[in-house]
Amino acid sequence: ENGVVENFQTLFLIISIYFLFKSINFFNEIKKIKYFLILKIIALIYYLGEEISWGQHFLNWSSPSWFLENNNQAETNIHNVTNLFDQLPRTLVLLWCSVVPIIAFIFIKLSSTKNILIMILIPNRKLIIFALLVLFFVLPDLIVDKFEIINKEILYDQRKGYFYDMITFNFLRLSELHELLFCYYFLFYSYSFTKLKRNNIYKSNINDLENQ
Repeated sequence: ENGVVENFQTLFLIISIYFLFKSINFFNEIKKIKYFLILKIIALIYYLGEEISWGQHFLNWSSPSWFLENNNQAETNIHNVTNLFDQLPRTLVLLWCSVVPIIAFIFIKLSSTKNILIMILIPNRKLIIFALLVLFFVLPDLIVDKFEIINKEILYDQRKGYFYDMITFNFLRLSELHELLFCYYFLFYSYSFTKLKRNNIYKSNINDLENQ
């Protein structure tokens, strides 16, 4: 806890929230985007709060008795209480940071129609690079472990186990690497809205977009 990687995650999330707050007023005339940004801010505040156990990692308070009994790390957060609040949000974040931008990018290539939803999903086409990077570090472990394509018995062989640790990146703290990539994706995603604002990308198309 509170290592370099986790501190970078916290920093990325704080800056992401700042960028989204900074962008809201520009989209007052496009309500769908404005409301989505507000929801995104709430989601990232929740993500940030859970990551730092709502400040416990820095202020070091003692967890209330309920969390001591029900949290598997005895921390003041919800995601370590049950898999429902851990794996489900994590899966949704994974899909948002990898599959969703790829689908949106393909749609852009196949259609020239401007669409608010597509702009929300991928405000900057360079996000496709980050999406592919996330998949690069996620898919090997998913294929080997979750889908059980490879017989796990061979992983007990030291040499073969080492080989599969290398190709699945399990020689690292893989979950922390994934979370760092997620946070970096959110950072670039949020920054993309400030870039749209600075370049006045939407100004000439506001009426057309609102009617979609």
